Amino acid sequence: MLFEPRHWSELVRQGYTVVSGAIDARLLRAAQEAASALAALHPDGDWERSKDESWREIRHCRHPAFGSIVHAALDPLTAAILDSAPPLEPVQLAATMPGFATRARIGRAFHVDGGGGPALGVFNVLLGVALTPVASDTAGGFHVWPGSHERLAALFRQQPVDRPVHWGEAKLAGQKLLQPESRMVVPRLAAGDIVVAHSFLSHGTSANTTDVRRDMIFQRRAAAPLWDPQTQDAARAQFMRDPWAFFRRPVEGVS
Repeated sequence: MLFEPRHWSELVRQGYTVVSGAIDARLLRAAQEAASALAALHPDGDWERSKDESWREIRHCRHPAFGSIVHAALDPLTAAILDSAPPLEPVQLAATMPGFATRARIGRAFHVDGGGGPALGVFNVLLGVALTPVASDTAGGFHVWPGSHERLAALFRQQPVDRPVHWGEAKLAGQKLLQPESRMVVPRLAAGDIVVAHSFLSHGTSANTTDVRRDMIFQRRAAAPLWDPQTQDAARAQFMRDPWAFFRRPVEGVS
């Protein structure tokens, strides 16, 4: 699987890119069947309950069909993007049901991942595998704000260096300041496409006005220094001020 110069360019400029047709048809079909079987179990089967049952997730999903996609596709893709690619955590299965809508114009729970703690749960990229197509702005798809990763990175670089920084508070303040307004994008996806998003990118979920459930699996990936407890603290401090630390080149000079 190739992560081509155009993918690098889009990732740097937009904060996300799409790697098309990345999943073997047999593995994709098995994952689709697994997602449907798990959807039939709702609200049991490790699905998390929320106020809005039309958006659902299994946050730590260990189904072997999803693990096969991780090993066959996400592991080599991450190895092409980061300078090291240890396995990080199980995948998240997320489903957007028909009729899903939000009060906010920009979509569900628009946010940057990592929590609100002093050090954040830092990782490099979020990988999202489409198990069902996203052909419109209102198909319950992955909703992003292009370029927001750089605006948040600029805010992080402004934080003081002579005293401890509560990065979670800085991130949450940044989310309030950086209002997306009308710049939102729902990437068009075919089943088997992979969205690669920088971890600083603001994202959420669009409304689903179709009659089809939208299924995606997600995995967060971090380079070894951010993952290893022995190096994690120093690596996190470095990454918060250099959003392309631990990425493979070419990053510099990509236009």
